[in-house]
Amino acid sequence: MFSPYDLLNNVLSEIETNIKENINVDVLSDKFLLSSTHLRRLFKFAFGQTIGAYIRSRKLAATIEYLLLTDMNVLDIAMEYGLGYEQSYIRTFKREFGLTPGELRRTGQIVKVTPPLQLFDSNRLADGLIFGPEIVIVPQFHVIGKKNKIPFRDELTLPGLYYDQFTNTERMKIQNAVNPDVSINISSEAEGDVDYCYNMPSVQVKSLDYVPEGFDSYTFPSTLCARFRFVGVEGNDMSMLAARAMFNAIDDFMDDDTHKYFLERKRLNIDIFDSSAYDGSLFQWEWFAPVVEKSKINIQKPSGGIVKAYKQKVPALCFIGKKYNETAVDFSYGKILDNLDYWRQDCLFDAIEKQSDKDPRTFCEGGNAYVALIKKIDDEHYEYWLGMFMPDGTETPEGYEMTAFQESTLGVSRVYDKRNSVMLYDTDCRKKLTEENILSQKGEADTNWFFLRFNWHRFFEADKYGKSILEYCYFL
Repeated sequence: MFSPYDLLNNVLSEIETNIKENINVDVLSDKFLLSSTHLRRLFKFAFGQTIGAYIRSRKLAATIEYLLLTDMNVLDIAMEYGLGYEQSYIRTFKREFGLTPGELRRTGQIVKVTPPLQLFDSNRLADGLIFGPEIVIVPQFHVIGKKNKIPFRDELTLPGLYYDQFTNTERMKIQNAVNPDVSINISSEAEGDVDYCYNMPSVQVKSLDYVPEGFDSYTFPSTLCARFRFVGVEGNDMSMLAARAMFNAIDDFMDDDTHKYFLERKRLNIDIFDSSAYDGSLFQWEWFAPVVEKSKINIQKPSGGIVKAYKQKVPALCFIGKKYNETAVDFSYGKILDNLDYWRQDCLFDAIEKQSDKDPRTFCEGGNAYVALIKKIDDEHYEYWLGMFMPDGTETPEGYEMTAFQESTLGVSRVYDKRNSVMLYDTDCRKKLTEENILSQKGEADTNWFFLRFNWHRFFEADKYGKSILEYCYFL
């Protein structure tokens, strides 16, 4: 079976190659060994128009060259492109362009044609296609489900478990579901600077007149939203590859200053999963978040930079993680960030956290953060670790390594900027800490350990300006 990307790419190519032939959805579905219903639904979801209307528009567009550059009569042109007889061609041409073929020949009027559709590499995933953002109005709707409190560091793993539990054992208890095959996840942040959020797997209902005992309800108001869409192969609906591509697209949207909307990602977002959309062979995932038009709000967008520099005392700790060695040519903070995302998605931090039953925030300030521990070995080599600081004496889980640190003092520089930019402040942070007499001038060139501290609610949850906080920490 073709991937959705390859299938649609082949369909678009086939239409252009055979534009003069009797090309239609049945011919295409036979060629690519799938049902015409499946192809119609996939095409409509991917491109927002029916495949039949697209083929007709492309045929009509192709006839314009013959009308303007040849003396062929209208009937012959219509027959050449399989558009029926003369009167049928004239009627469809006028509906498409607002004038008849003859009027176009006489006047030479400029008309707008449908160009060939294209798929780009940004749309491609191994198991699906991604599109967005589109700015849409989401009408008010009601949902009933089960609301769960989730620590930030578990937001990649627990929602899937709650979704499966709700789908398999609880969804059928809701009697007035509009479409029980479509699951809606409502995600929202808790108020204040806390380490958890809320997630509610649910289904849409006609009204909230009856909410079963033990269930929660929510009414989503009519709201302007950014929509991202994913079409994927059934069975991979919660794949980390799809999730990563989706959230990378969202981050790009937040990083792009040319957009006319702020994405209110911190407030609320909606995931809609439909496993019945394409005969059970594919599924669709849509992600919505409220947006605000920039021109309608009077908010001064904060500039990025260093927002705080200070000293911090830390007790004796051990660092548990995994070690990486890089040449100076290959070393980059961007690579560290990519590797950190991989660790999060594969839950590699979990084994470290399970070694202690204490709240990591009690170890020291930032004790609950994920850490990239970095050391310049010499001019040609770097060593870095990914992991977490844990209390001295914590057992090292199998497959991980440990290095110990004595009680010490840190110079900490807190940076606020967009996610990609915030990884580029090492030199500025060293300079700022030196100016504040926290870091000695000698620290500019030495080979001491330093680390990047990624707090969940500060770094991984960007604010509505698309900016995050990262802390650069240097041992004094």
